[in-house]
Amino acid sequence: MSAGAGSSATQRVRPSDPWLDHLPLVALAALTGLTCWMYGHVFAGEICGDDNTYHYAEAAFLADAFAHGDFDLWNPSANGGFPSGYYYQLLPAAIPGVLGALFGHVLFWFQLTIFLSMVLVPAATYRGLRVMGAEPWPAFGGAVAACFFLSGEKWGAGAEGVFWVGLYTQGVAMAAYPLAIGYGYRWMARGKGAVAATGWGLFVGLSHPVAGVAAGAALATMLPVALVEQQERAVRLRYLWPLVRLVVLGVLYVAGSASAWVQVLVDYEAFGGFPHRVPGEDGPGFEGLQTWLRNGHFLDFERPETPRVLTALMVPSLVLSVFFFWLRRWRYLVALWLSAFAFAYVIAFGRALKTADDLFPAVRVLGPLQFSLTMAIGAACVAGVVAGVRALEPVRPAWVARLCQGALAFLIGVALVCTVATAAGLHHERVKVAEDYPRIHRRELDPLLEAMRKAGPGRIQNRGGTTSKAPGVENHWFIILPSVYAGRDQLVTYGAAGLQSSTNFVYLWSTPNPIRSAWIYDAPLVLTNHERGPTIGGTLLASTEHFELRELPSPGLVSAAQVVGEIPPGPRDKMRKVVLRWQATDQPMHEQLLAWPGSGIAGPPPDGDVLEVKRGRSRITFRAQVRSKTTFLVREGWHPRWVATVDGKPARIRRVTPDMMALDLEPGEHTVVLRFERPLWLWLLWLCVPLAMLAGWLAERLLRRDAALA
Repeated sequence: MSAGAGSSATQRVRPSDPWLDHLPLVALAALTGLTCWMYGHVFAGEICGDDNTYHYAEAAFLADAFAHGDFDLWNPSANGGFPSGYYYQLLPAAIPGVLGALFGHVLFWFQLTIFLSMVLVPAATYRGLRVMGAEPWPAFGGAVAACFFLSGEKWGAGAEGVFWVGLYTQGVAMAAYPLAIGYGYRWMARGKGAVAATGWGLFVGLSHPVAGVAAGAALATMLPVALVEQQERAVRLRYLWPLVRLVVLGVLYVAGSASAWVQVLVDYEAFGGFPHRVPGEDGPGFEGLQTWLRNGHFLDFERPETPRVLTALMVPSLVLSVFFFWLRRWRYLVALWLSAFAFAYVIAFGRALKTADDLFPAVRVLGPLQFSLTMAIGAACVAGVVAGVRALEPVRPAWVARLCQGALAFLIGVALVCTVATAAGLHHERVKVAEDYPRIHRRELDPLLEAMRKAGPGRIQNRGGTTSKAPGVENHWFIILPSVYAGRDQLVTYGAAGLQSSTNFVYLWSTPNPIRSAWIYDAPLVLTNHERGPTIGGTLLASTEHFELRELPSPGLVSAAQVVGEIPPGPRDKMRKVVLRWQATDQPMHEQLLAWPGSGIAGPPPDGDVLEVKRGRSRITFRAQVRSKTTFLVREGWHPRWVATVDGKPARIRRVTPDMMALDLEPGEHTVVLRFERPLWLWLLWLCVPLAMLAGWLAERLLRRDAALA
C-alpha cells in the first residue's frame, strides 16, 4: 500500500484477500441479528422511559388528528395544551403517527420505530465509517463499539438514554448520526455526496435539534483533517476548498431545517423553553468529567463484574489514530477524535452555558460524544490489527508470520467477545415495559380508565402517597396513558413536546395542591392511592385494590372571571415570577386574573353564565348569557395562533394568568368559537428539506466544475 493511499476515498483491499470485503458484511448481518434479540422486548408492552410514554401519547394524538383531517394539531393532553410539533421534533412523532392513521395500532408502530432506531445503529455506523474512508473490518469494529457501549449516564445515546429517561427523539436522531457525519466528512474532504450529506444531516436535526447542532459542530471540528487531505492532492489555493464546502453545507443545514426554527423566532412568546433543569442535566463539570473518564462512565456500564473494555482501549486507540495520521493513512480517525474532544469540552463547560430558557443543556451532546468515541475506538483498534497483519506478511518463515497474525487477531477477537458478551445481556436487561414492574400495578389502571371515560369533562391530575409502602400513581404510565386510552387530558407532564411547547409548564413544575389545581387548571379528576385519597376529599368515582379515582370541584373549561390587574412589563423570567406569586394567592380561587402586558386593563366583576361548552379538535366552542360586560376565562394554553369569533365576528383574545385565554363579552347571549390555526407557511417550510438537497446537488456540480477549471 502506498503512503498516501489511505487519504483517498474508501480503500480497496488487495485481490489476494477477497474475504476482507465480504466477511465483514456477514459479521454485520450477525451483529444486527443479535441487536434484534437485545431489543425485541420493546414489543411486549408500553415501553419504559418517562419521555417514551409522552412521545407515544403524542404519536397517538397525531394518528387521530391525521385520520380525521385535522392538520392544525392543537394537543390538549398536557400542561394546558400545546401545539404538537409546532417548534421541532415533529418528525419522530409523525412517523408512527402517520402509520397509525393509515393502518391503526399506534403502539406497534411506535414500538417498531424505537426498535429500528436501535437495531439499525450497526449498519449506519458501518456505512458512515466506510464513506469516511474506513476499510471493511475497521468499519465493522466501529459498528461493534457503537452498538455495545452502555454508560451509567441517562442523558447518553443507546439503551441507557432511550430506556432510562426515554429519549425517543434522540434515539431516532442518533441512529442516523454516523451517516450524517460520514457523508458530511466525505463531502467536505473530497467534494462528493452533497445530497446525502444534506439529507442525513437534516434528518438528524429535524429529529432532535441538539443532535443536529452536534452533527454540524462535529464536521466543523473535522475541518483541519479535511484541509490536510485536500492540500496533499491540490495545487495552489485549492486546498481551501473543504472550508468552502463546509460553509455550503452549513448554509444548507440552516436553510433546510427552517421548519424547526423559523416558527420559534416568529412565535417565541408562546415557546415555553426549558425553564427548569432536571437534576444532572447541567453536566458534570471539569472534575466530574475526569471522574467519568476514569470510571468508565462514558462507555462502559458501572458494575464491578463488568470489564471496562472500551474505556481500556481509549488511550491505545488514540495513539494508533495519531500514528496512522502521521503515516498518512486513515485520516478520518483523527477527525473523529477531534469531534470527541470538542464535545467533551462543551460538557465540561455545561454549567456555565445555561440561558433563561435553557435551550442548550450541554450534557445532551453526550450522545454524539459517545458515538465519536466508539466509532474511533472500534475502527482504530481493528485498523491496527489489519495493519499489523499486513506488515507481518513479508516475514519468513511463513509460519512465524501466520502465528503473529493469529495472535493479533486473537487479541482483537477477545476484546470483541468481551464487549459483546458483557454488553449484550445488559442491553437486553435495560429494555423494560410496564408489566415488568409489578409494584406499579399496571392492570389496575384498566378499570379506572373506564371510569374516566364516564366522568364529567376536565383534566386529570395524579397524586401519589407519602410513604414508600404506598404504591404511587406518579409514574409516567399512570400519568399519560389516560390521555391515550380514555381521552382524558393530563394536568402536567414533565417531558417531551408538552414541556417546551407550553408556556404553562413553568407554573406546573411546582404543582399547587389538588384542590387549587382542580380549580385553576380545570383538573377535577384525581388519580391517587388509598393512603392519600381521604385527605384529598371530593367524590369517590372508582376504586381498585390500590388506587382511587376522585372528583373535585371545578368551574369547568370556561367560566366568568374578572381581570383585576396587569403583570408589570419586564424580562420574561421576572413576569413568570409574578404569575407564580399570583398562583399562590387566593385570587385564582375567586376567578380574579392578571392580564399579560398588552392584553388590556382591569375590568368589572363578572355578571354572566356559561350555558354550554363543546371541545373539538383544535377548536373550543361555548355559549354564554351575559347581563353586563364580563370577561370569560378559557382554561387552555395561550398561543398567538388562536383566533376567536363572537357570533361569527372576529374577536380579540386576551392573554391572562397563568398563561391562558380570555374574551370580553357584551350583554346578551353569544356563541364564541376559538380555533387554533396553524399557518400554511409553516407546512410549506418543510419543502425546504428537498430544496436544500436539490441545492446540494447543484452546489456539488458547480464546485466540481470550478475545481476542474482551477
